[in-house]
Amino acid sequence: MRFKPLILTALLLISGCAQLIPRYYTASDYEKALMLYGDGQLTPAKERLLNIKKDSRDYKAAQELLTKIERLSLILAERYNAISEEYERANIFDLAAKNYRIALQFDPSNQVIQKRLKTAEQQPAPSEEIKPKKGKDAAKPEILAEGHYKKGAAFLEAKKYNMAIAEFNIALKIVPSHTYAMSFLATAKKEREDAIDMHLKKGIDYFQKEELELAIKEWDAALDIDPWDKTAIDYRARAEVILEKIKEMKKEK
Repeated sequence: MRFKPLILTALLLISGCAQLIPRYYTASDYEKALMLYGDGQLTPAKERLLNIKKDSRDYKAAQELLTKIERLSLILAERYNAISEEYERANIFDLAAKNYRIALQFDPSNQVIQKRLKTAEQQPAPSEEIKPKKGKDAAKPEILAEGHYKKGAAFLEAKKYNMAIAEFNIALKIVPSHTYAMSFLATAKKEREDAIDMHLKKGIDYFQKEELELAIKEWDAALDIDPWDKTAIDYRARAEVILEKIKEMKKEK
């Protein structure tokens, strides 16, 4: 994908921070939606597009952009759903429920996610899950903490950083002085940030070389680790806007 640097610069200005662009306040609903979309603000952009009437000259373009936003929303919903499922498998139900709720923000009518959220909300709270049993079946806090620490270590080895961090935190809640859990928690957080940073930088490098499809793949990889990383969402949305503009320019030739 090659195009003139001046065109790229102009398109980048279009896809910058929407509210900071003076012409945003005098723009049409479609232009505002396009700027909001480029700024990674999907819900406000969608609301603007829904205000555009069928008799408007922007209606067709608005419907196309609305389709893109809905498709991206489904992708984000699926990512949060996948994270929630991982938390459920690790019996971390409060975090599973939290991510199911975020998934439903992007796909409110998804009945499968609604049912999974209801199930996760009915499970014991973390404080109840890790509360030592009484009597002869009681497990020592050190044994409970060690179990969560080992789970965290396995998640870290598999590069499932969010799950690893959650397990180490539970271990430390049971035994605050658990040295290995404390050390591995710091490692998991650092590796998580390093992995996100690596994909962000690769994406930006591709972006500057005007290889937009490859850039988007890198930002998708960052979002697989942290689906709500604002930088990745912002850059990805900008690249999508630029690709859309390029298609429109080719049609006009």
